[in-house]
Amino acid sequence: MQNTITSIAQFETIKEKETAFALYITDNTCNVGENVGPKLEKMLNDNFPKLAIYQTYTSETPDLSGQLSVFAIPTVLIYFEGKQYIQKSRAFSLDELQGEIDRYYQMVFEV
Repeated sequence: MQNTITSIAQFETIKEKETAFALYITDNTCNVGENVGPKLEKMLNDNFPKLAIYQTYTSETPDLSGQLSVFAIPTVLIYFEGKQYIQKSRAFSLDELQGEIDRYYQMVFEV
């Protein structure tokens, strides 16, 4: 993932400007996170092309993780129109996540 969030201010700007985005929160020490990240990115790019993808590392932005009440990694947060609709942490199914995102994505982009 290329879009890395490094501050709360940057996150707030993204939240205001993006219609929909995914925020992937992990850390460099998380083996699960390092394996899930590329799979998540592929699933989102293949199925939800209008959904922007960002990531942040808890070790680099602990204040952002705290503000978002994220205490387990990896975590995926999905936002539509500035509001968080989905949060998945630790062990989650990408297939289930895809189904949940699809419902909101259809409402926002394909109505």
